[in-house]
Amino acid sequence: MHDGADAVAAADAVTPSDGPSSSGERFDARRLAQAISAVERGGSEADALIAAALARLAAGASASQRVVGVTGAPGAGKSSLIAALSDVARAAGRRVAILAVDPSSAITGGALLGDRVRIDERPDDPGRFMRSIATRGSGRALSHTAAAASLLVEAEGFDLIFIETVGAGQADLGIARLADLVLLVEGPEGGDEVQAMKAGLLESAQLIVVNKSDRPGADRAAERLRSGLSLAAAAPPVLLASAAESRGIAELLAAIDAAAAARAADTSAPPAGRLRRVAAHLVAAAEARLASRLEGAESSGALAALAAAIAAGERPLEGAIDDLLGPGR
Repeated sequence: MHDGADAVAAADAVTPSDGPSSSGERFDARRLAQAISAVERGGSEADALIAAALARLAAGASASQRVVGVTGAPGAGKSSLIAALSDVARAAGRRVAILAVDPSSAITGGALLGDRVRIDERPDDPGRFMRSIATRGSGRALSHTAAAASLLVEAEGFDLIFIETVGAGQADLGIARLADLVLLVEGPEGGDEVQAMKAGLLESAQLIVVNKSDRPGADRAAERLRSGLSLAAAAPPVLLASAAESRGIAELLAAIDAAAAARAADTSAPPAGRLRRVAAHLVAAAEARLASRLEGAESSGALAALAAAIAAGERPLEGAIDDLLGPGR
């Protein structure tokens, strides 16, 4: 349970106050960044922030909001493509948020790359918000923070929310649990699409785009993808775009909107994507708690002592996990 001060502070931290929001209030990017930082730290403050965000979403949110997961191999140009899509969306008056899931520093636990390196900032644009999120070793692809941060950002009324993953791989399949739509970005050089097929990313994507279409090989890469998907029951469209030359960007954004609208569920119920994001947060929070308990057992020596007892035949394996996790699991 949380006391009243926690609830008030949480509500304040997700209340817009600087720049126009969809509700006509003022949006404060600094306060949203601070709220995400609080979620990264965890604890009762984080729980209260997420509860306040969910309350705002339950009270009413735009059905036109889109949460787009963007994944693909390193070097495919995910960040530059998101920046180009954001420019087109902003020109149309839409508010855009970007959550870039980065590798974690083994020393500090923070994001190594950072949004300032990956995507050009627009500090004077109140309709654009960017934040890097550290993966923190999450075994299910997207960090606890990413799941919670997506809810905080959605509650701020952003029209278009991009969640960019670290890179293509089995772990990035977790993006499907957070997003209304998954956009797979491929490069023109060839070979990346084979890795994507092996990882199962093609099956989770609703849209595929070959970026850097201004370079040789882009058309061939698109054809290889279409050929590989030809036997699929519901093959996603394969588009061509060039973030560097702003070619095909408006068409890609229109395709994102069309695909997201087609996936929309019953409008009388909470959006299916939001339900997935809440479920993803619950799973990630449970994993974080489990990881904390395991770290405690390891640092205290309880894990080593239990393993030694089992190896020596002094106690059975049965019930060992319950003993390791302790009460309140």
